[in-house]
Amino acid sequence: MKQTRMTGSERKARFLDAAAEMVIDQGVFAVTMEGVAQKLGVAKSLGYRYFTGRDDLLAALYDRENQIYVDRLEDELPSDPSFDDWIRGACKLWFRRADERGELFTRLISDNGPLAARAKAGQRANVKGWADGIQKAYGLPRRRAEHFAWFLVAGAAGALAARNGEDDEAVIDTIAIGMQAAAKALRSEYGEPKSGAQSA
Repeated sequence: MKQTRMTGSERKARFLDAAAEMVIDQGVFAVTMEGVAQKLGVAKSLGYRYFTGRDDLLAALYDRENQIYVDRLEDELPSDPSFDDWIRGACKLWFRRADERGELFTRLISDNGPLAARAKAGQRANVKGWADGIQKAYGLPRRRAEHFAWFLVAGAAGALAARNGEDDEAVIDTIAIGMQAAAKALRSEYGEPKSGAQSA
């Protein structure tokens, strides 16, 4: 049987997969170019065809894991999602990611080494996205929308802690209703109603 030669993108994915296994087994600090190559049974020099070094490999792994979540969210949301759709869709996918890849992602975003700046930038990007949605839906001043968005992003860990494996939909309902009620209260205090504001 003829053996098929791997493409560059397939080899790169194998390096990322091996690095992911090392992160789960030993932590981010344990990943080295030599260790990943050894795990794959290839020469260390091969990894340098795809990554400039360990930090570049880890950054690519972080970006891949984040992109999986972003792509799934875009695929699963309706074409013109309401703020409620965003909340519920993000929570469902956040829970699914925790079930499927949670240990890996948690280790990547909590790293205090080479990924710390990237994780902080990712958090700021999440806050910006939520602030944009809050501002559009509820007409809050930008800074108030950012305050609320930081609260939401920081509270994601609490949402995971609230799960017991039996009532995810109830947890999501609580979060969605609570977030919208809080956004409405902030709007009545600080904002101007917008035509796209949610009535739920």
